[in-house]
Amino acid sequence: MNITVFGATGRTGRALLEAAHHRGHRTTAHARDATRLSGTLTDLVVTGSVLDPATADDAVREADAVVIAFGLRGNPATPLYTDGTRTIIEAMHKRNVPRLVVISEAAYPPHLRGATARVIAAAYRAFNARAIRQRREQDAIVEASRLDWTFLRPTRLVPGDTPVVRPARASFTPYLTPVRSASYAGMAALVLDTLNSPPTYRRSLYL
Repeated sequence: MNITVFGATGRTGRALLEAAHHRGHRTTAHARDATRLSGTLTDLVVTGSVLDPATADDAVREADAVVIAFGLRGNPATPLYTDGTRTIIEAMHKRNVPRLVVISEAAYPPHLRGATARVIAAAYRAFNARAIRQRREQDAIVEASRLDWTFLRPTRLVPGDTPVVRPARASFTPYLTPVRSASYAGMAALVLDTLNSPPTYRRSLYL
């Protein structure tokens, strides 16, 4: 499978590139700064802004599936989750790439279960209101895309494991435990297992 990863320089993106390499997949990494991928196992690097339709098109040109693994750093007003996601989806439609996995989060309704989770998430949202608003809009953009999408919604990601690991434990129902954690490598393995899993299409997976 040819997999394009947007947000490839973050911990999630790097873990996914490593795991895909070990499973024999071909990968394209899209990054603003290619030097941050030094030493990372990938077949092709496309350099540019995710807000640029030309580089998004270059990145998905040969793709069978796309993974969005953005992490919003710096200015929280940057429309990464919103305009960036729109740009990618437009490129996917142009190139007839149907499969999309989005790494998101579970810190806002309806992705919560239990009073404790809601209290902790409310505190988190108070300090990340702009990013959460973008996440909500990203949800709407993806759900309206007509693609075969899946959201992966971790509670907390931590270092650990090797690129060849069991996938993280996941559920279609949000977990009651608000401090669950999964390793980046475990989530990367879950992404790869999910790519060819029609039962996960147009659903959220919680881990």
